[in-house]
Amino acid sequence: MATLEEPSLTVTASIEAEAIDAPLPWHTFIATWLGGVFDGMDSSIFAMVLYPALSDLLHTTSHAAVGQYGSYIIAMFMAGWAVGAVYFGRLADRIGRAKTLTITILLYALFTGLCAAAGNWWQLGLCRFLVGAGIGGEMGIGAVLLSECWPKKTRVFALSAQATSLGTGYLCTAGLNLWLGHLGWRYLFVAGIVPAFLTVYMRLKLKDSSHFQESQEKTAEALKKDLSDRTDEDRAILASPFAALLSAENFSKTIIIGMLTTVAIVTWWAVLSWIPAWINQITGDLAVQERSHVMLFKEVGMIMSGVVGGFLIQRFGYKKCMSITYLLAFAAVLIMFLGFKSYSQWLFPCILCVGFFAHVPFVLLWSLIPQLYPTRIRSTAFGVTYNIGRIFAAIAALGSGYLIQIFNGSYALAACSFASIYLVGAVAALWMPRINEDMID
Repeated sequence: MATLEEPSLTVTASIEAEAIDAPLPWHTFIATWLGGVFDGMDSSIFAMVLYPALSDLLHTTSHAAVGQYGSYIIAMFMAGWAVGAVYFGRLADRIGRAKTLTITILLYALFTGLCAAAGNWWQLGLCRFLVGAGIGGEMGIGAVLLSECWPKKTRVFALSAQATSLGTGYLCTAGLNLWLGHLGWRYLFVAGIVPAFLTVYMRLKLKDSSHFQESQEKTAEALKKDLSDRTDEDRAILASPFAALLSAENFSKTIIIGMLTTVAIVTWWAVLSWIPAWINQITGDLAVQERSHVMLFKEVGMIMSGVVGGFLIQRFGYKKCMSITYLLAFAAVLIMFLGFKSYSQWLFPCILCVGFFAHVPFVLLWSLIPQLYPTRIRSTAFGVTYNIGRIFAAIAALGSGYLIQIFNGSYALAACSFASIYLVGAVAALWMPRINEDMID
């Protein structure tokens, strides 16, 4: 990857040449993968401790009440995620991916730790809002940075491998719950401060790609010109990235990608986030080990989706993979929630399938989105298209809390109702946009 300290490499050098001459792509992969791991860990802690935390803060054992206030906090987290994704995505297009990545990780790590000090549900919700803002920013910027720094020939495999980070982070949460869960829910949030230490490595090793450097130079040159001297290309470079997303060139793909990410995100947070609380319900107790074991298998499924994602994309293509996995995720969720009325080890292979099929769409989108948009708006585009669904997920979380009350505290029936949204994604996938092969050279 070209930098200002490497005069032998021009800013227009290809990523392939940079990967050969410099080890920086691997530093980028390590840093963004670890960032994703901690994304997954800090984002999933609340789902893991939802019932014990809220039953403690609300002084109740009512699943209907816990479900209601749990939906409020999930909605706040989703809203923060959406705000952070858009804001930090735009910031990354202005000041650089590496610097913004560091800011986002510090934000979500510190406020995850502060969740442990919450004295009531709304304090916990406010902290989760800010955790969501940091995670929303980090996730998109990490994918963009790796896309710009990794050789084109094997990029899809690198991005797919990076997608294993989220499942690994969830796996860490399950392990932490096994280790610390008996001490109380606050200890898991304290452990969430650990990602802050990653920023030291990132500040030492991460730099922005030659693509970003070149884009910045073009922007600076365009700004120096008088208004009357600016060409159409100059005006396009200086145009608002948000306006560019809705231009004739990008409008249709922005809408379709937004729909696909909305389906993936809404179902994840209005369906899968209730699994630990559902385990509490069908076991009838705190179920620290049972919740941990079930989530371990879900996370293994998520990791597997990242491991094989690149091969699936090469073999079947984005469109076919997306449509089929949405259908299989729908089937797996129904089988799990409606097929098990009590805790059983037969639940493990089923939850593994749920984790795998529900996460494949994220792997596909993680790889696809950075390759659809030009460098100057890439982080903004990822922040908007990948995270527009967070607003709908916040609304869906509130709706799922309402459904839990309607179904007399049944997490399973509420989750299955929202799982039907997977069918919308299976249809929308038929209009997936094609990658512009020249977008990232």
